[in-house]
Amino acid sequence: MKFLKSTFLVLVLGGVSLQAQVRETPATIGKTAGGNPQGFIQGSKPGAILFSVTAGVPGTEVSLAEIKGTGLDKLIRLEDRSEVLADARAAFAANDYMEAAKKFGEVVSAYQIILHIPQNFASEAMFYQIESLRRAGSFGSMKALLDSPTGKSMDSMLGDQYKNFIKLQKIWSIYGGGNMAEVESAIAPYQEPVVGQGSLLPAPNFVKMPQSELVQFAFLRAKVYESKGEKDKALQDYFRVFSFTFANEPFLSKQAMGASMVLQSQNPLLKSENEKLRKAPLRQMQSVAYFFSKRFPETPIPAQFQEFAVMPEVDVVLVVKEKPPEPAPADGKGAAPADGKSDPKGAPTDPKGKGAPAGPKGKGAPVDPKGTATPKTDDKPTTPKDDKKGKK
Repeated sequence: MKFLKSTFLVLVLGGVSLQAQVRETPATIGKTAGGNPQGFIQGSKPGAILFSVTAGVPGTEVSLAEIKGTGLDKLIRLEDRSEVLADARAAFAANDYMEAAKKFGEVVSAYQIILHIPQNFASEAMFYQIESLRRAGSFGSMKALLDSPTGKSMDSMLGDQYKNFIKLQKIWSIYGGGNMAEVESAIAPYQEPVVGQGSLLPAPNFVKMPQSELVQFAFLRAKVYESKGEKDKALQDYFRVFSFTFANEPFLSKQAMGASMVLQSQNPLLKSENEKLRKAPLRQMQSVAYFFSKRFPETPIPAQFQEFAVMPEVDVVLVVKEKPPEPAPADGKGAAPADGKSDPKGAPTDPKGKGAPAGPKGKGAPVDPKGTATPKTDDKPTTPKDDKKGKK
């Protein structure tokens, strides 16, 4: 395979005009034979780079096997990386995702010469271009990029931390194509099997995964449920999405809240004349609409939901404070009685507050319901014969 030629081209990917390719980019490499030459990479192909120590002078082929490191961890430092990605990263951090997609796309187009270098920043830019389109909700533009040679090379050129997100991007591109049955099949492996107690759940749990991935699967599954008319299940996943994405994923959060309001507005109980039946769905609808108005103040709430964008009434429940227990007397022989009087021998008292006489060896006697203490002489119950013997 020949090295990529450094011709000047203007490419158009996803409707975005991109700048021309660069001829060479400064880099430092670490050779296994020794030395860390600085120079310029002028091209790349699987397993090798075209490297020159002098700008503008045709380089020579250097095998990746001659460079220190294993797998994707090759000692190749591309000097332009931070500077070239700076504007695109700034737009991404500011949630200006369409501008970020444009800037990342320009990097991809300009730096084709490094695409076969492990963990190169052109492949990284391609990942973030696609991710920016996803976060902007431009799902239909993702498939063309994923199917491009650069998009297909991301799996082999980028590290493990990108793998799961690339898989998700592919599912989003399916969603962008509108095939909900295929989306349902794609997300099925990420759900726990429905067995045992799991069969009692309204919807299957997701397998353990980072929250950043969970909210995406929850949104996709909500869309699947909604397409099948399973509104209650869709609502649960929409609630999960905007509860977990308060500080990030603004597009998904906004879409989930909007979709949940649409579904809740279809609840016939909202129009019920029975105030008790109307109360719960009304408060739920108000909660989401009010949350939307505060979460996205720059976005006008749809006209049909404006009446609900008020803080819902909250029932006030008065809690009766329990009386704290009486402190123990200073001698530590027991708690003080309710009337503030204590028996000197620590004997229990009856309901009327009278102290029961002490039993043998200073033990307190039991108290009967009438408040009369019955002295105890031994462990055996007294019989009539015992009474007669006692009289003799």
